[in-house]
Amino acid sequence: MLKNRILGFCLVLAMCVAVSGCAAIVLGGAAAGGTYVYVTGQAKQKFNADLGSTFQAALKGCQSLGLKVEEKKKRLSDGSIKAVDVDKDVFIDFTYVSTKVTEVTVRYGILGDEVASRRILTAINNNF
Repeated sequence: MLKNRILGFCLVLAMCVAVSGCAAIVLGGAAAGGTYVYVTGQAKQKFNADLGSTFQAALKGCQSLGLKVEEKKKRLSDGSIKAVDVDKDVFIDFTYVSTKVTEVTVRYGILGDEVASRRILTAINNNF
């Protein structure tokens, strides 16, 4: 009995160590993809929409947040938007995953800002 408890405790402890860490924070959201990941200053989220629709939603999202779009590029399999929020550069990158899925990566400033990046992802989702 005691052996089983010790084994169970060790198993729980090992699982806690395995899932903890600061490399990535995965949070649930109400956006099209459902979750976003924040890693090394970048927020990533998959949207259930084609590249063109996601790109247009991002442009509208930037406008709704008052971001000044300085540069925008869209190709067949990827795209990017560079915008400015007061004195911070905002980089939004799009990657084609499939005809119905696009991955969006947002970096706010040089080092990243999770709250601001999440706000931009939410604005993109709200403009579909």
